[in-house]
Amino acid sequence: MARSLTSDLSSARKRVRESLTGVPEWFGGILVGSQAALLSLLMVIAPALTIAASAPTADSSTNVDWAGATSLGTHFWLLAHGVPLVTQQATFSIAPLGLTLISMAMLVAIARRFATRSWGSWAIAVGSYAGTVAIVTSIMYARSADAVTAVTTATIVAVLMAAPSVAWGIWRAHGAEFGWLDRLPLWVRTGVRLGAGTLALMMFVAALSGAAFAFQGREVIADSSSSLGLDAVGGALLAATETLYVPVMVVWMLAWLTGQGFIVGENSLYSPQTLEVGALPEVPLLGALPSASGGILVWAPVVLIAVAAIARFAMRRRLDLHWADVKASVVAVVVVGASVAGLGIIATGSLGPGRMSEAGVSWLPVALVSAGLVAAGFALVGGLELLIRRVVVPRVGQGKKPTPADAPKTADASKTAASDKPVSSTIRTKSAVNAKNPAKKPVSAFAKTTAPDAAVTEE
Repeated sequence: MARSLTSDLSSARKRVRESLTGVPEWFGGILVGSQAALLSLLMVIAPALTIAASAPTADSSTNVDWAGATSLGTHFWLLAHGVPLVTQQATFSIAPLGLTLISMAMLVAIARRFATRSWGSWAIAVGSYAGTVAIVTSIMYARSADAVTAVTTATIVAVLMAAPSVAWGIWRAHGAEFGWLDRLPLWVRTGVRLGAGTLALMMFVAALSGAAFAFQGREVIADSSSSLGLDAVGGALLAATETLYVPVMVVWMLAWLTGQGFIVGENSLYSPQTLEVGALPEVPLLGALPSASGGILVWAPVVLIAVAAIARFAMRRRLDLHWADVKASVVAVVVVGASVAGLGIIATGSLGPGRMSEAGVSWLPVALVSAGLVAAGFALVGGLELLIRRVVVPRVGQGKKPTPADAPKTADASKTAASDKPVSSTIRTKSAVNAKNPAKKPVSAFAKTTAPDAAVTEE
């Protein structure tokens, strides 16, 4: 019986693991960085070579420009690492964040397989990835005047990508204990967690908003795709390339939700209050840009306030109305503002020639407004909690009247309290009272039954 492909791959992975058992940790680190870099590069070059092989040549010959396709794919891969793609017609500087995220995901997956639980393995993996990226960049820019700048930029971005990704992969595979995290104040850790959760919710809402505008502009997207007249291979490659830029549009939509908006081309503006659109190239993805403004859309920033309020409400068990929790909220606001600023810088640059040389967001206003909206959402929930705890709850407790059903419970409670007292002390008290008032006869049944016992006790 023939074995399935899945079982063959599983056995191959098992043999690889067994062969790597006992190898030095530096070897596993080198495998992590080099494999992730080369596999992500191959993932880009392979489609470029496919397009080159399927495209007809100008002189109807069978010669294929393999070198040109490889160079174009490699430069696009370097664009995901922060190195601008420069051609004779235009400069492209906005990174395809989708490719960046895929490369980081590869680092996480490979680190889980080959990296060991040590700082040495982590450092070697990060260094091997950055070194591989630097080598590729130096080869592509060997004859360029911008070689030093390109290599430096690619190396720094590669380190920023690999450091958290490899650490995440090692943690997922082996677990990790970071003692320095426990030394941080609790309000700092809580604030970072709250800020990360709030940012994730904001990005999710921005993605939903972009999907809504994409659905609204589906006819424009279809017409633009048909007008290009691409074959199956070219259409698939265009769709894949556009998908890699979807995260960039999500960042743009986040800026749109803040009310500041973004630009795609000179003298354009996409915001809830204003819509100024110029001539755009025939790119189907641009049909998903916002196509309306004004009216109820001007209230779009309120959505981010609601998102922040939801995040703050979800953390209500970890946060309380104390100064430490106020400081945690401040840390969360700073995390959101700094993250939005970084995303805005990444999603801003050039997308082509002419008026398309300007695209993206004004990262500083967007970051400040985002931080302000998040602070408003946190303050709203904190104010409601303060109102409920300091005003509503005390009034409810004071205004509650005992019901007839509570009376037996009160009597039983008093009897229980009385029965809990020591018997001897109770008898002495009653006997002392009778000694002071000999003329009075006991009235209660308890006095009649305990009087003889009191005499015995006194004797």
